[in-house]
Amino acid sequence: MKIVAVYFVFLPLFLIGCAATSPEPPAEVEEKKEEVTEEIKEEIKEVLDEAQKDLEHKKKIEEQEKQQEQILKELLKEEAAAEAEETETSAAADESQLAAKTDESASEDLEHEPQKVEVGSAVNTSEEKSQDTSQQAEEEEPQQPSQQPSQQVSTEETSQVASQETVQQTEESVPQQESEEQLPKKTAVIASAQQEPEQLMFMPESPLALSSAKKLVACSKVPETMEAIYQRLQKTKDLIIADRRLRDRKNDRLMPVVHFDFDQTKIKPDYRKLLTQQSSCVMRALETRGDMIFQIEGHADERGSDEYNMALGHRRANSIANAIMAYLSNPELTRIISYGEEFPLVRHSSKSAWAKNRRVEFTLLLKQ
Repeated sequence: MKIVAVYFVFLPLFLIGCAATSPEPPAEVEEKKEEVTEEIKEEIKEVLDEAQKDLEHKKKIEEQEKQQEQILKELLKEEAAAEAEETETSAAADESQLAAKTDESASEDLEHEPQKVEVGSAVNTSEEKSQDTSQQAEEEEPQQPSQQPSQQVSTEETSQVASQETVQQTEESVPQQESEEQLPKKTAVIASAQQEPEQLMFMPESPLALSSAKKLVACSKVPETMEAIYQRLQKTKDLIIADRRLRDRKNDRLMPVVHFDFDQTKIKPDYRKLLTQQSSCVMRALETRGDMIFQIEGHADERGSDEYNMALGHRRANSIANAIMAYLSNPELTRIISYGEEFPLVRHSSKSAWAKNRRVEFTLLLKQ
């Protein structure tokens, strides 16, 4: 019993001591908790704001890309319509030239025929005159028998002189007309001789080099082609989308597209001749303008790693730049870039597609 009584006496004291040892939370700890929660709330709010801004920025970029794609589509439609009109006009011009040539040949044939008739008629008239004079002399014979020989001689001489004069006049008139008709022919021959250098462009034998050579324009048309490319660059300078259709195909009419063998940077002889043919006049026109630069772009096929193809495209572009640098006094008018396998010309996995994709292209850009 004593033990139980002692237990009940000390138990309340023990409970009171335990309650006294448990400290109450101070005010500083509560303030810290509130500060931490406020910081967390602010961080969460900032993250949400940034995410909202990112979404708005993405929407703006998507809208701009849609607008630019629409502008590009309209531009491509206009260019396609212009190309169709050019082909139609060129075909019509060719037809008109052929028709004019046929008309000229027909008119020349018709002009020669009346001249022959006129010559024959002049001779006939002279013969008729001589016959008339001879008849008159025969009629006068009975009236003047003593003067018959002298009158016959005189009439025959006059008729011969008249016929000779008429024949000489007709012969002199015919060469003059023929010479006047031959003058435009001579001028046409001279004009065609002046255009011979444009027709005597180098044409290689390999198919890819031949396709590049057929697109090239003569030196006389280089300034006109450059101006057309400049006008298109003015229209597309604000477009920031990465689309190969932004590249003007008229660039391939100034400088050839150079193709390479597999894993090679050596320029083939056909392409070296094409570069020599075009570089002198094209680079001279580029320096004369001074508002554009040539970007020399190296490409590779899909085989190999991205890093290797990027380096291979750069080496190919560098070899082309070294080949044309002799014709360019200002090296700042060129820029070398490599796209690797990013922009294939033909999106197929075959030997012919790979051969076309291993290339270097020239692209005119606005000078900044």
